[in-house]
Amino acid sequence: MRSAIGTKSRAYCYLLFLIFLLVSPLQAAGQSKETEPFRAVSALIDIRTSFSDGAHSMENVIRMARAKGFKVLFINDHDRIELSYGLPPFRRIIRYKKSFPSIMTHGPEKYLEEIRRLSGKYPDMIIIPGCITSPFYYWTGSWFKKNLTVHDYDRRLLIVNFNKPEDYNHIPNLGNKMSLSYTRELLPGMVVFIVPLVIGLILLRWKGFYRTAGIIIVVFSVLAMVDYNPFRSSRFSPYDPHQGFAPYQEVINYVQERGGLCFWNYPEQKSGIRKYGPIQVKTLPYPKLLYQTRDYTGFAAIYGDNITVTDPGKEWDRVLEEYCSGKRKKPVWGISTADFHEEGRLGLKLGAFPTTLLVKRFSKQAILEAMKKGRMYCSRGDGRIWPKIDHFYVVGPATQRAYMGERMTTSEFPLIRFEVSFTDQKPRALTIFLIRGGKLIKTFKGKTPIEVEYVDKNIPPGKITYYRLMDTREHLTSNPIFVRYHPPR
Repeated sequence: MRSAIGTKSRAYCYLLFLIFLLVSPLQAAGQSKETEPFRAVSALIDIRTSFSDGAHSMENVIRMARAKGFKVLFINDHDRIELSYGLPPFRRIIRYKKSFPSIMTHGPEKYLEEIRRLSGKYPDMIIIPGCITSPFYYWTGSWFKKNLTVHDYDRRLLIVNFNKPEDYNHIPNLGNKMSLSYTRELLPGMVVFIVPLVIGLILLRWKGFYRTAGIIIVVFSVLAMVDYNPFRSSRFSPYDPHQGFAPYQEVINYVQERGGLCFWNYPEQKSGIRKYGPIQVKTLPYPKLLYQTRDYTGFAAIYGDNITVTDPGKEWDRVLEEYCSGKRKKPVWGISTADFHEEGRLGLKLGAFPTTLLVKRFSKQAILEAMKKGRMYCSRGDGRIWPKIDHFYVVGPATQRAYMGERMTTSEFPLIRFEVSFTDQKPRALTIFLIRGGKLIKTFKGKTPIEVEYVDKNIPPGKITYYRLMDTREHLTSNPIFVRYHPPR
């Protein structure tokens, strides 16, 4: 009997030992495998539909994106496509205006209702409304001298997450609806017209020449008051070329107050000089606005043109360095923008410019939070295949990690880890720059997947700096990770 019990005991021990040998390697493998706290979701930003100058209906665009595997769309139709030129002395009364289909011609109510309808019809999609706007332009030259030129019309701001009709109605750009936003500021200027109006009304009590003069003065005063318009949507004049970046900052401030996100679009666009009928359109590249303006969310770091603002030490790094030194309240982030109007236009397909966001759950709120906090990277591909960042983070004490858009303080030399590949997993030659504080510190060449661990032993102590990645073809750009290194004493 004892022998049987002993035999069973030994059998149980052998079984437990065998299970331990089998499970231990699996546990070790599970512990060594990296676990990412975020889910990568690729989104398409800067999409135009038939609500403005896009070729496809909103529903067709959603179907196309869905068929290609994209689940997040940012619809950014033009709020207005309009130019207006007036003749002095009453430029707002005697004027020629040309408008094209836009959100405002259809009505923002209809635009937002269509997005709500399609969001209900395709519940697996996240569709975020917004617009693209041209806040300001100014005129030089003369219609009669055939040198009339409109400047800076193509300086674009991309607005994200405008969910109410009034958000669009009161954007402080030229030509929008009547507004009370600047009435208090503009009303004192009416005194210039009220004084002659009163004088004219007094002269009307007389006869002959004085009465005639009174009629002329009253008519001109009333016309001047109507032309002055203290209820206009913008306090800036399209006939004054010396207003700098103030009109754009006004729109950025407005978007921030409304809870939206605001991005500079196409800062180095090359299509800004062209003829439109008898009018010359002239918009030069505007990368300097990235550091002249404040409090915007980000900018187009990858789009259809050749880009230099993301090169080491250029405008983006200048802005990030201002944040690190305390001159800015918040950093600015890079996104990919599609300028999508039609499938195949200029040889580009829907999906050629994805922005990949890192989220903890698939929801509109999580997508917007990732965008606001810079947890994303930008790519350029052919609509099917593009380079991607499998992981990118900095390791600090006790395996603490900081991801894109995050900030870390460490007493150890930072360990930078990243892996880069392509969405189809095929090997391709790639060169990746590792940039710290606007300076290129290391170049990595190879065939994807490229996996790197790099310890930065030359990080300057005591101040905030950042790391970011980009490839030499400008088809992949990460957002920065901020690090402050405090060496142990």
